[in-house]
Amino acid sequence: MKFRVYKALARGVFLESLRRKDLWVVAILGFLILMGASALGFFGVQGLQVFVKDLAVTVLGAFSTIVAILTSTRMLPEEIKQRTLYPLLSRPITRLDLLIGKLVGSILVTWMSFLILAALTALALFGFGVSFELIMLQYIVAKMMGLALVCAFGLTLSIYMTPAAASTTGFIFTFGSALIIRGLTSGYEHAGPGMQFLFKFLNAVLPQFTLFDLGGRAANVGWAPVPLWVMGFLLGYWLLYSSGLVAIAWTRFQRKAI
Repeated sequence: MKFRVYKALARGVFLESLRRKDLWVVAILGFLILMGASALGFFGVQGLQVFVKDLAVTVLGAFSTIVAILTSTRMLPEEIKQRTLYPLLSRPITRLDLLIGKLVGSILVTWMSFLILAALTALALFGFGVSFELIMLQYIVAKMMGLALVCAFGLTLSIYMTPAAASTTGFIFTFGSALIIRGLTSGYEHAGPGMQFLFKFLNAVLPQFTLFDLGGRAANVGWAPVPLWVMGFLLGYWLLYSSGLVAIAWTRFQRKAI
C-alpha cells in the first residue's frame, strides 16, 4: 500500500516538473553542451583529455545540483500556496507519507535530468575519442547519491524557510560545501580546546556534499577506481543522513498549520 502511495505522489512531482518544462530546460542545456563540445572539438582536444573531462564533470555537476535544489525546495510551498495539498491530505495518507513521496519524486526528476545530461555529455566526449574508465561509472553512481542527499536537504529547508530562503541556503551549502569544511578545519586548528569541540560538532552535523564528488578522480586519465568499501560508506552515509533529514522535516511538518 505504501509503495502505491509513494508511486502516485512521485508521479505527481514528475508531471508537475513536465508542466513547468523543467526537463525541457535540461534538454536545452544538453543541446548547448553538445554545441559547445562541437566548437571545442573544432580546435582538437589532443593532449587536453583531462581538461575536457574536468570541464564536463564540472558542468554536469553544477546543472544537476541546480535542478535538485530548485525541485526539492519549491514542491511543498507551491502545493500549500496553490491549495492542491488539501485534496492529498484528505486521502488516507499521513504527512510522513506525503514527505517521503515528494522526496522520492524530486529525486527521480533530478536523477532523470542528471542522466539525460550525462548521456549527452558522454556522447560529446565519445566524439572526441576520450577514454572512459570504471571510475567514471563510480562518479555517476556517487553523484546520484549526492543529488538525492541534496533533495532531502532542500525538502527539509523548505519546511522551515520560505522558498527563496530555502533555495538560497541550499545553493550556499551545496556549492560552498568545500569552502565551509575548509573553514571549519582551519578554525579547529587555531581554536582553543573548548571551541574545538564546537568546530568538530559543526563538521559532523553539516552535510558533506563533497564526499560524493568523484569528479576530480574521474577527470584524470588512467586513475584506478575507488575501493568498494568507499562506495559502501557513501551509500550508508546517504541513507543515514537522508533519514535524519526526513525525520527533522517531519517533526516540523506534522505540527505545521496548513
